[in-house]
Amino acid sequence: MQPKAPLTVWLFFIFSWLIGWWMAFDGMHQRVFGDYVRINGQLGPWAALVRALGIDPQSLAFSFVFLGLCFIAASFGVYLRRRWGYNVGLAASALSLFYLGFGTPVALICLVLLLLKPTRVYLATRLKESPANPA
Repeated sequence: MQPKAPLTVWLFFIFSWLIGWWMAFDGMHQRVFGDYVRINGQLGPWAALVRALGIDPQSLAFSFVFLGLCFIAASFGVYLRRRWGYNVGLAASALSLFYLGFGTPVALICLVLLLLKPTRVYLATRLKESPANPA
């Protein structure tokens, strides 16, 4: 019998979809229409950070699409108790901490949810199952 996913996994699923679909949408919006979605005519605070690093924010569209899709994939991987899902979720959350504004708090929530004990115990149960009874 498979263990039921704890609340932390469901919350990670929700928050990773929130940030993942937004990043993928915003990146595709830039590629299709030539600019990101702007709020009050401004890009988020992340744009100032990448400009300070000498990077043109408009050149990051595919990075946003990729990172957003990583969150979506990670949500399924974590739910299915796959180690790669956990690792991708950690990496995507850590990278998205630099997505200042909307992304930072959501990425921090995703990171904390992955590190909480119920999530780690849920993922560890897959390792204890026999190969004859795959999840």
